[in-house]
Amino acid sequence: MVNGETRLDKLFVDANRLTLKVACDRALQFLVKNQQNMQVLVGQPGTFMGHAALLYDDALHESLILDALTPEAANAYALAGEDLLLWTNDALPLGFQTVVVEQLIWQRFAAIRIQRPEMVFQWQRRSTLRAVVDSSNKTSVLLKRYGARAVEGECVDIGAGGMRIVITAPQDYPVTQGELLARVQFKFQGQACSVEAKVCHLGPGIYTQGGVQQLGLAFIHLPAALEDKIIQYTLRYDRECLRRASR
Repeated sequence: MVNGETRLDKLFVDANRLTLKVACDRALQFLVKNQQNMQVLVGQPGTFMGHAALLYDDALHESLILDALTPEAANAYALAGEDLLLWTNDALPLGFQTVVVEQLIWQRFAAIRIQRPEMVFQWQRRSTLRAVVDSSNKTSVLLKRYGARAVEGECVDIGAGGMRIVITAPQDYPVTQGELLARVQFKFQGQACSVEAKVCHLGPGIYTQGGVQQLGLAFIHLPAALEDKIIQYTLRYDRECLRRASR
């Protein structure tokens, strides 16, 4: 897989979904034009794995023509109705899920017709960028928890995918990895923000009540306008870091 299941799981998340049809079309056309080798996982939960390239975009039939899989044995599993998961192995992977329509002979060679995917995912570097919050401009954060008291904290850094914060360990129930937060409330560039989030990382150490604890939060259903603002902020921060490094 793409450096293991963890990296693949990171690709197929809503944050990496191309939301514009024109962007999806452009991505598929790029794969066809370059006949880029793609990893292919056949069946659920992954019966067999092979690789192949997209050969043709059959827009008339809302389908794509995929080269026969390698190794050849994988084709025995790629039957009509089977699920396929396809992705590239480059630095910024691109992939999609689809279904086999039929096996056929295309331009005298064995091939597979697959449904044109409704969603395409691309790991975008800009969405993974983080910007450190200026120490002179601390951003207060309030975590609204299910079944526990709210927790106050401060933002350390922020990106379109989430933020890293420090809190004082709560007095009632400890924060746990994987915990869903009803709301994370904070101000970004003067705008009051409130989003759902999940605790995806706990800093190292054992936390007693009143101790300082670091958390990594992943945003859930971040509004598009706010996402764009954060991305632009992180891009500016990234460019400034590059300028300082080149001096």
